[in-house]
Amino acid sequence: MLTIAHLTDTHFGGHASAAERARAVLGHVAAMSPPVDVVLVTGDIADHGTEAEYAEAREVLGGWAGPAPMLMCPGNHDVREPYARMLRGTPGASRCDEVHDVAGVRFVMLDSLVSAPEGERIDHGHLAEESLEVLDEALAAGHPTYLCLHHPPVTVHVQLMDPIRLDNADRLAEVIGRHDNLVATFVGHAHSACATTYAGRPLLVGGATASTVTLDAEHLPLITAELPPSFAIHLVAEDHRVVTHWRTV
Repeated sequence: MLTIAHLTDTHFGGHASAAERARAVLGHVAAMSPPVDVVLVTGDIADHGTEAEYAEAREVLGGWAGPAPMLMCPGNHDVREPYARMLRGTPGASRCDEVHDVAGVRFVMLDSLVSAPEGERIDHGHLAEESLEVLDEALAAGHPTYLCLHHPPVTVHVQLMDPIRLDNADRLAEVIGRHDNLVATFVGHAHSACATTYAGRPLLVGGATASTVTLDAEHLPLITAELPPSFAIHLVAEDHRVVTHWRTV
């Protein structure tokens, strides 16, 4: 059994409780027995992309007490240069795509962040051709593979989020369609735990640790930190069927 902990949208610096909420989730996951095999953090690590926010992220995420590796990718609130330098140890990186082999499977962490002028932010996502080539080459090896990125490539029927999803989802689907070994795609961004399909595979949208974006029909604030932090545990059996359990703490 492969056990994947999926966190997203920590938004360090976004509000006073962001770090506390992230610590609560990490503590809950670290206490699991047997331990998880991998921890995924699918973007928006920081809220404004400042060095102070990444320093706090490095302290909290670096304090992860479990034995499993922690893999991450940037989101639209991140700023690539300080993200790469302070969290990944790769200063000057033009892209932050990574491929990791863990517990006999492959995780492809893609960078869907669209760069913006200093002090500004572009919220929709885009995968550069270089990133799509990384995925294509990783899948060509034939290993069971999980794709991770920040932006959902499909609508989730939330007015706030749908206009700022991935803008070249068709191009991504072309790459996925050339291979039969992609098991599932894990994303963040929507701040609302949900599940659907994309390119014929499961697409699992993680609930955010920092805050929740509510449904259009709900009588709740549009974005609220009053609801508890949310995350997912994905359990994968030998037949690669993914079972997801959503948790709040």
